[in-house]
Amino acid sequence: MRRKAYLFVLTLLTFSCIFSLNAQDMGSRGMTAEEYKLAKSTTVENLDEDTYVKVGEGDYVLDRYEMKPPYFITGDSGIKKRIDTYKFIERENMDELGLVVYFTNTEAKETFNLVIPNMATAGEVWNMYFDDIHQHDREEGDVALKMSYVLSKEVAYLLQKSSGADMSAMDQNNSDYDFCFTADALVNMADGSKARMEEVKVGDVVLGFRNGVFEAVKVEGVSIHAKQEIALTKILLIPTEQVSASLENTFSSEAQALVATPNHPVWTAKGAKALGELSHGDQLYYYDAQTHSQKSYQVYAVWNNYSATERVYSLSVEGDAYLVDNFVVMEK
Repeated sequence: MRRKAYLFVLTLLTFSCIFSLNAQDMGSRGMTAEEYKLAKSTTVENLDEDTYVKVGEGDYVLDRYEMKPPYFITGDSGIKKRIDTYKFIERENMDELGLVVYFTNTEAKETFNLVIPNMATAGEVWNMYFDDIHQHDREEGDVALKMSYVLSKEVAYLLQKSSGADMSAMDQNNSDYDFCFTADALVNMADGSKARMEEVKVGDVVLGFRNGVFEAVKVEGVSIHAKQEIALTKILLIPTEQVSASLENTFSSEAQALVATPNHPVWTAKGAKALGELSHGDQLYYYDAQTHSQKSYQVYAVWNNYSATERVYSLSVEGDAYLVDNFVVMEK
């Protein structure tokens, strides 16, 4: 038992250290006790679809870690356990304060979470985490062992990433700055005009989408990220009503394209989905300015690693959804 606990602690500390070094803001502060309690009380309604969740009054967010799918582990009990990881981020300064790990018993349909602080966090908050994992390990069984496995896998991932190795083979995970658009992406403004993403400011009124209705919403925040190379994905869409065999090699004048980082969520007929995860046939919501109503467009093709840029932008708006090039997209 002591050996298992020692290996878990060693793996956890190694992962937390590397995770802190790989955070976007190298000066990230530590997590406070109140923030720990807030993160611990946060639930995710749909772990399959909710990749970005506002916490509390929106001052914090849960951002799915590296947009990775969940781990599924079956131990001696024969019951499959699901483990999902999210970054816990303070929105104002984009400080990555730690991770929130959701541990689900798929048979009992019960989920609890564990909050892992970053390495800048004070010892008293770390003690809160160790108390929690010890309690859950007694109640659930082998929680620490399963967490050790998951964290070990992530240590290997972060080590390879930090070494400068080519990560392009890891699908859309090659972008450190998710959920963003290029400077020339056109944002639909509430007055019917369009503005380049780089020109949109806090307080501007854009066209949003809430409860199936297009309406004016205010921009609450603008985030700008710069890096030597940020990968972009491009999708080509055609009106669903025009889909036919004749379009196999010919596109109508109404064909549309959308370009963004691969993890930016767009609103589809089946809910939010990352751009890079779209496939042929997925349906997106398109704004018809003439009728002020939605129109269905279908994905025809997806090109991951289509191009790259050095600067990307994202907006925070009232209601979480706005329009880029007439398509409904979700905020970061």
